[in-house]
Amino acid sequence: MDRIILKMTDIVKDFGDLRVVKGVSLTVSKGETVAIIGPSGSGKSTLLRCINGLNKVTSGNIELNGETGMVFQHFNLFPHMTCLENITYAPVKVKGMDKEEARKRAMELLKMVGLETKADVYPAHISGGQKQRVAIARALAMNPDLMLFDEPTSALDPEITGEVLNVMKKLAEEHTTMIVVTHEMGFAREVADRVIFMNDGEIVEEGSPEDIFENPRSERLKAFLKSIIRS
Repeated sequence: MDRIILKMTDIVKDFGDLRVVKGVSLTVSKGETVAIIGPSGSGKSTLLRCINGLNKVTSGNIELNGETGMVFQHFNLFPHMTCLENITYAPVKVKGMDKEEARKRAMELLKMVGLETKADVYPAHISGGQKQRVAIARALAMNPDLMLFDEPTSALDPEITGEVLNVMKKLAEEHTTMIVVTHEMGFAREVADRVIFMNDGEIVEEGSPEDIFENPRSERLKAFLKSIIRS
């Protein structure tokens, strides 16, 4: 049986009188890549933030077997630190890792994301796509059991979106456990093991990429896919 990394049961999240997540249940297994798609305002990012505690759930239960790393839309790199320092800071400060060991691991990760030559460069002097790749390396430096991606390419120029998606594809091929909130339907179709469609705070459909994109069952998913293709 697959090892369960995450089990969410009947998750509800309210912001005041507004119910954003409405009784969502979700299980993710080790090595699985799950893509969450859906229109803006459907609760996708809120659900993701509930997993690592950035949003406290109103009710429901979350069982997490391990630690999470998160990659945000807008990178959130420390501007006063070099790319290398951004990556080594948390392992040294939070996990107590030896500085030289952290530096060696950071250089390995920078090489993995194709940015080993940018180790001593500050975030202000690299592109948006490069910043996001550094952010991915920074999250991986903590050796998380589960990687969370919140629309990681939405703030990027379309021309450089591919360089970030290629890194994420590589992670999927290495069976890194990932949940990816994305508007990149090509990525969801090609890379995800399972695709979840959310609308109005609920999971409307979930299944393999083939199920979701080739054989949608609900009228809401059919309408969503039609609007994406048309746009």
